[in-house]
Amino acid sequence: MPDTTSETTPGINPAAPRQCEGAAAGPAKIIDFRRYRLARLINDASVQQGELARMMRASANERTQLAEALQGAQRHLATIADSYTHLLTRLAREKDFRTACQEAAELDDLDEMIRRRDALASELADIRRTARPGLRIALIAGGEAQS
Repeated sequence: MPDTTSETTPGINPAAPRQCEGAAAGPAKIIDFRRYRLARLINDASVQQGELARMMRASANERTQLAEALQGAQRHLATIADSYTHLLTRLAREKDFRTACQEAAELDDLDEMIRRRDALASELADIRRTARPGLRIALIAGGEAQS
């Protein structure tokens, strides 16, 4: 491929090794600039590849940390969902208890009303005893212990 730039003179191949003029005692080392540039490009690519590998390791570590955090959040949300399910079940039972108490209070027979009240009070005690320890603390802090 002919080179038409003004930097080269006709008849001189810029890639060919040239002898240096001067009083060199031994053979002079001639640098082939194309090979030098290629070696520099290879070296730069190697450095970039190392940086890319480092960034990929850092990214993998971040993904691992995110996955662990998401698993922790998922466990936490599952615990919360379980607590709410338990709480909703308990609230439904207590609502049924209040409804039954109102029905018993509307009876004209005092003995039947007392018998139902005692049975319902026993059921309420069972409901409150079956509350889980972690949930019981939250409910007591919420003001249920005052009843």
